[in-house]
Amino acid sequence: MLAYNTHINKHTDSGDLGHQNSKNVNNNTFLVMAESLVQVLQSNKNLERLQFKPFGRIPSTLLKAMAQLANLRFLSLDGWDDFQEYSLQLILESCSRLSHLSLGENDLTRFTLESFADTRSVSAIPELLSTGKTEGLVVKLERHDDPIKGGNGSSVLYVDQDLKEIHSKRPVLFRSSSPSSSLWPSPPLERIPHSSYRPTPPYQQKSHQNATLTPLGSCLQSLSLNQSGLRQDFLENFTRQCPRLEHISLLDGWGFYPSSRFASILAESCPNLRRLEFRGQALDLQDEFFVSLCAQFPGLQWIHAGKSGFSQGGLDAVRMSCHSIVSLNLDGAHGIKSYSLDLLLRTCGTLKSLRAEGVVLNGRDLAKDSRWACRALETLVIEIEIWDAPLGESESVEDVRGRVYDHLSDLARLQVLGLGGGHRVGGLSPGVDLTLESGLAKLGSLLCLEQLHIRSLFRAIRVDDIRWMVENWPRLWMLGIGKSPAFARSRGGDNTNKAVEWLAHSRPGIDIRIY
Repeated sequence: MLAYNTHINKHTDSGDLGHQNSKNVNNNTFLVMAESLVQVLQSNKNLERLQFKPFGRIPSTLLKAMAQLANLRFLSLDGWDDFQEYSLQLILESCSRLSHLSLGENDLTRFTLESFADTRSVSAIPELLSTGKTEGLVVKLERHDDPIKGGNGSSVLYVDQDLKEIHSKRPVLFRSSSPSSSLWPSPPLERIPHSSYRPTPPYQQKSHQNATLTPLGSCLQSLSLNQSGLRQDFLENFTRQCPRLEHISLLDGWGFYPSSRFASILAESCPNLRRLEFRGQALDLQDEFFVSLCAQFPGLQWIHAGKSGFSQGGLDAVRMSCHSIVSLNLDGAHGIKSYSLDLLLRTCGTLKSLRAEGVVLNGRDLAKDSRWACRALETLVIEIEIWDAPLGESESVEDVRGRVYDHLSDLARLQVLGLGGGHRVGGLSPGVDLTLESGLAKLGSLLCLEQLHIRSLFRAIRVDDIRWMVENWPRLWMLGIGKSPAFARSRGGDNTNKAVEWLAHSRPGIDIRIY
């Protein structure tokens, strides 16, 4: 697979440069980089992956070079400074076979992509003006996006002649209430000269006026907007152009406050959505949002909602509606009841990955008369603890711990195991600590295990425990051990350190992490 990555260094020698001077320096740097990138693309027309950091408008020469990449499937434009809506539109038209697009690491909150919501061609707009069927829409060139205008809206002295030949097939429609329209007052419709319309390309002049256009992202299957701020309008209008979209990722974003109708709107635009990632959205996304998503997309396979407002209601919706769920991320989720995790694992047989760091499963809540159905599970990260027995229950810690190990031993395909727990039980009968004394030998069936993460240890791992792991888990290449301050000050910390030293000498290539 051919790939090309490049970026620009935005550092300037003078710290006293004003914002405009700094912007000009960055733009000039990008233009120089773009010239070199054009040469690379022209020499590698079979390129499949391309990653670069744009600044402002995309030069016409670069657009033309990208249009020649017939095999381009992956495009990353993360960190696009001075983002240009019209340039994005031209990129999507030039690279019509893209399957993955990334626009992360940016503040897109002032953009709505309103023009993406319109499916009519440019040639249909004059007819709408003459018949008065504009319904409050204003035909207006966004001055930041107009390639023939300067940043202040005035004509520039020199205009790239090739740039005049590159025009989008779509009109730019802005409602009078949109942020882009409020910045510059628009003249009445009857006073807008025809020269203000983006010219109709020669190949489009013979088309019907009301022809419906091919969606911009007709082949796009994955959209990544990680670490970006955006509004619902942006995502809503973008996805209208992506009917085949299967994956949306909004990790560690901000500014996204979906309405109650967002899920139904998304279902109309992208009926094939299977993977949704909303991790790191703080409390902006609550249970109601995830419940509506599960109702509209019962075929969801990925739901990554860790460190958000996802709670018990969302988990119940996943279990009852999403019968094809494969990957579920609940890291840091609050309000999840212990027994509901056991119920999820007993009913979701398709589950292959469950990450629930910080979410506690009490070993006493494991059903005595049934086992977990997710026998194909490959990743399990969870806090398993054994709490004090409630009044009227006499089951010992040893019996509960044995049931926990029995459930874990069924997961023969497990590759990543992360466990915390056992620290709520004192005395001579600790909880689940993955030591030979507490029942580690029952996990000899985990022959596929590659990564082991253990946290909040009560009883120290000794050399004998590590030796058993190395002998019985031949694929193990990573061991992570988390120790609490109290544990580190105890003799247990010394024992674990000795075990780690033995492992480092016995398996020089193994990745050992202590945190």
